[in-house]
Amino acid sequence: MSMRSGTFAACIAVVAIAGVAQAQSANPPADRADALLNVAVAPQTPPPVNDGEAYHRAEDSEQDPAELRTTQALNDEIASRNQLAQNQEDADRAKYEETVSASNETRLAYEEDVRRSQAARSDWEAEQARWQAERARWEADVRACEAGDRSRCSTRVR
Repeated sequence: MSMRSGTFAACIAVVAIAGVAQAQSANPPADRADALLNVAVAPQTPPPVNDGEAYHRAEDSEQDPAELRTTQALNDEIASRNQLAQNQEDADRAKYEETVSASNETRLAYEEDVRRSQAARSDWEAEQARWQAERARWEADVRACEAGDRSRCSTRVR
C-alpha cells in the first residue's frame, strides 16, 4: 500500500466515524441557533495533562541499532522518492514551459501569416478593381466605336 492510499484510507475512516457519530446523535438541537448556543454555553474543560506521555527523543546510543538502521533506511527511501518526484516535477515544468513557448511561437507565426494573407488579399482586391475599371473603359470604348465614334476605336478593332 502506498503512502497516498494509506492516507486516503485514514481520511475515509475519519469521515465514516464522524458520520456514525452524527447519525447516533439522539437529541439534535431544534435549530441551528440552539446548536450554536449549546456549543457556546458548554462548559470548557481543560485537556488532561499527562507529562509522562510527552514525546522525548532518546539519544541514538540508547536506541536499538536495528531499529535505527531500519529508520534510516526508510528515511533514505523517502528522501529518494521525494527527490525523484522533484526531478519529475522539474522535468514536467520544463516540458510545459517548452510547450507554451512553442505554442506562442506557432500563434505568432499564424498571426503573421494572417496579416500577410490580409495584405495580399487587399493587394489582389485593388488589382481586381483596377482591372475591372480598365475593362469597363475598354467596353465603353468598344460601344462608342461601334456607335460610330472612330476616335475611340482601337487600332486592333478596325
